[in-house]
Amino acid sequence: MEFGLSKNHVRNQKVQERIQTALDWLDARSTEELLAEPIGAKKIADGVELRFQSYDTRDYATMNYETHRKHIDIHYMIKGAEWVRWADDGDAEPVSDYDPEVEIQFFGHPKTHSKALLTDRHYAIFDPSDLHAAHGIVDGKVGHNHKLCVKIDVD
Repeated sequence: MEFGLSKNHVRNQKVQERIQTALDWLDARSTEELLAEPIGAKKIADGVELRFQSYDTRDYATMNYETHRKHIDIHYMIKGAEWVRWADDGDAEPVSDYDPEVEIQFFGHPKTHSKALLTDRHYAIFDPSDLHAAHGIVDGKVGHNHKLCVKIDVD
């Protein structure tokens, strides 16, 4: 999640341009246009892939956290609401090995975490060092979301 001291900011110009490309693409489309996109992956530029999703939210107790090594995740809520949580890498025990083909590793719950409510047309950016868990139920009720996860290559 982008929060911290400015001296720790490490995004290079190419990565920042990829993030802006994704956000500009999303801003240029209506909610209806985004909802009409097929579920699955869509590459929109070099190093920028959109993954459209449709799912029900879940209870926090059933979630694992995840992290990546070669990409930034932008969780962009098209329609719906969920809690997203994050913590610093190293603050939780791994529950799986790193899978380089899927580019993911799962972790148990960290000792402490932060959270934000992700609602229509809002996003959260998670860097490779961020443990993050999404799809969290809101107000104790399962809801249905249409969201996309933008994968931004950091290489």
